Amino acid sequence: MKSEHDDIIGQKYTFADGDTLEVLQIKWRGDEDFFVTYHVQQGPGIPRKLVMHLKEFLATYGYLFGKGEPPEPRQ
Repeated sequence: MKSEHDDIIGQKYTFADGDTLEVLQIKWRGDEDFFVTYHVQQGPGIPRKLVMHLKEFLATYGYLFGKGEPPEPRQ
């Protein structure tokens, strides 16, 4: 099953300090929802592989890939 957001697969965002976030895959998991697998690399460290619900990922990081607005700052 394909997601309407498959266009961000393989995209990498590099922050001003050199840290990166790269989308590896978007996958349907059973009857639940789509999940995003992504790498986060901070400085010269080893990338961490993380998994998050697609909706949460888009709400948090989607704006980096042209998918919505930045999240509101927490108070």
